[in-house]
Amino acid sequence: MATALDAPISTAATAVSPVRTGVLRRWHRQRRTMTGAAFVVGAVLAVALQWPLMAIASVFTLGMVIDANNALRTGRTTYASTLLLDITLAGGILGLVGILPIGMGIMAAYYVVLVAVLGKSGRAWPIGLYAVAVAVFAPYLRPLIGLPDLPESYLVVGSLATVLLFATSMTLVVTAFASLIRERIGEEERRVKVADAVGTASRALVAQDDPKALRVAASAIRGAVGSVVVFIEQNVDDPSDGASALIVDVSADGPVHPTLEVGAKTPWSALPETRSHLSGGAPFFFRLEEAEGTPYDRHGAAGIRSEVNMPVVINGTWVGVVGACDTDPAREWDAEDLRLLRNLADLTAAFWQRIEDLRVRDSLIGSLDGRLRFEEALAKSSKALLGGTGVSVEDALESVGVAARVDEVFITRTVATDDAGTSAETIASWTQPGLTPDRPVGTTLPYAGMQSVIDAVHRGAVARVTEGETSELSVGIEANGGWFGTVGFLRRHSSSPWSKRDASFIRTIGDILGAYYERAQNREQLESLISGKDRLIASVSHELRTPLTAVVGLAEELSAGHEHIDGAEQAQLLDLIANEAREMADLVEDLLAAARSSEGEMQVFPERTDLSLLATSVANRITVHDGYDLEIEDVASPAYADPVRVRQIIRNLLTNAVRYGGRHINVRCTSTDTETHLDVVDDGPGIAEGDRERIFEPYGRANGSATVTGSVGLGLTLSRRLAELMGGTLDYIEGDGATFRLTLPRGPSDAE
Repeated sequence: MATALDAPISTAATAVSPVRTGVLRRWHRQRRTMTGAAFVVGAVLAVALQWPLMAIASVFTLGMVIDANNALRTGRTTYASTLLLDITLAGGILGLVGILPIGMGIMAAYYVVLVAVLGKSGRAWPIGLYAVAVAVFAPYLRPLIGLPDLPESYLVVGSLATVLLFATSMTLVVTAFASLIRERIGEEERRVKVADAVGTASRALVAQDDPKALRVAASAIRGAVGSVVVFIEQNVDDPSDGASALIVDVSADGPVHPTLEVGAKTPWSALPETRSHLSGGAPFFFRLEEAEGTPYDRHGAAGIRSEVNMPVVINGTWVGVVGACDTDPAREWDAEDLRLLRNLADLTAAFWQRIEDLRVRDSLIGSLDGRLRFEEALAKSSKALLGGTGVSVEDALESVGVAARVDEVFITRTVATDDAGTSAETIASWTQPGLTPDRPVGTTLPYAGMQSVIDAVHRGAVARVTEGETSELSVGIEANGGWFGTVGFLRRHSSSPWSKRDASFIRTIGDILGAYYERAQNREQLESLISGKDRLIASVSHELRTPLTAVVGLAEELSAGHEHIDGAEQAQLLDLIANEAREMADLVEDLLAAARSSEGEMQVFPERTDLSLLATSVANRITVHDGYDLEIEDVASPAYADPVRVRQIIRNLLTNAVRYGGRHINVRCTSTDTETHLDVVDDGPGIAEGDRERIFEPYGRANGSATVTGSVGLGLTLSRRLAELMGGTLDYIEGDGATFRLTLPRGPSDAE
């Protein structure tokens, strides 16, 4: 039975609100209850009073029960046709059983109330008028169809039952729908409150960059949710506990548990189930239960009894938690609560993402600015140190210090100390104007107190050292394959850590300085080599000119006056020519050997020989001035060496002794199980302590012999090299006069 009043309701069925649907369902449940009760009452009266019409009325009310149940099952959203049917059936039934007018009035009042509750506009009021009309005309139904009057007791009982049934139903309807109206008002108020909270949180986290925005948003959502605490955690990597949850902000209406205070950390390893659930992106309700009995149990003094956690996710990665706590153990977190917390989690994610984007942007801008500064400093330093522009090292350090934004830049050189250790001597330094340098030029610090610097240099790494309020960054400088020193940056009263760019920058500066000092060393070596070559040429010219002049002069004298020179004089002159020629030959041999040694082509051919015999053979060829004694001890002195090279060494030692030593020269040989020593000893003044290693350097000679006509300056250098090639040594031995000791192995196994 459809009416015109149903048309608008049916037409708008697809737009019926959830609240409206709830009202209609509650009404149909009320219909089912009331008509069910009417069916029971009618059936009881029909049996008790032997009342046939009451039995028929009960059957009709059963039909109304079935209709109400069908309306609930199908979700019927219309009400006009159902009301008209109910009014017609109820009025007809009451009229047939002869209910008194008071019962009819209660019925009419009940349906008028329903119309007031269910009707959305004035178009529903005709249904109420229809109910009144049915109640007015229903008492005339029995006389109209010719039914006899019922006993007065039937009428009284039926009327009382009708009044009780409809009055009770009307009371329930009014109470239930008044409660529903209050719920609707409360929902509207909460909807407004929720909208305000979401708006406040959105404005705080989307439009602001202030970290306090998290507190503002959390407070707004806490007010809308109605919880005692709302907190925000961020996932961090703790050095000791690993992945942990850090409380970054909290909103509460009083003191909170220590685990909810800002800065508190909870390692996720202590809550594996919570971590697993939240990392999957779903809310979690049992964190309190999992933490119970652990150091992270939140029941404590704050009295937390219920908690819900909502994950914060950025680009698919779980980065934190938004949570709400309550002291009521029966608190249920409904869909609206979860939606609010989800909004806060999403807004927090957007806030953190924007903060990170701003940080990255600023970092990129700073990175570009820093890169430009560093490149400019590197260009200036390279030009100053490697381009030969005449700019000093200090000028280059200034550009480096300004680019790196440090308080001081210093360069040290590694020097030996008296205790056989090493120290860092500052050779160049730059300091910000107005500051006193920590490492002024000339300062020397022992490396024994800088173990971290030594370790870093040996590993080719950058050293970071912090002492008090001063932070140092340094790197080693390598030149010609050796450790020249270090270059360092200093910052004072700064909490900023050294960045990767700082480390990369100082490495590059160290490489540039290494190339600079290596070039300086090479230049010094080249200058020394050129100077040595000049001395060599001058010395060789002098050494060759003297014997060559004697040979030419004596030969010319023999050639011009041979007929006037007797045989003894000729033999003497020829002997002088031979001695001078041998001296020139020895000099040439030393020069050739030195050249082959410097090119790495020197070879030795060791064999078993006797050092004493070799020394005797060499002594026979040495010219000893009058007044000089040369004594060679004749003892067995076996050695495994190259005889040619040994004679060359002994010749150089004896020649030096004759030229620079005393008048008495002694050659002694001694042996051990594995070595044989040959000592050339003279009673001269000896070698000064500062010259004892210099005489073994190329073109080197003792300072005290600088004015004495001497050799080229390669004899001792070459002799030591030859001794080493044969597995031996050549050293100066301190004592009375000068003693040079040649040590050689006795046999092949000793030479290895």
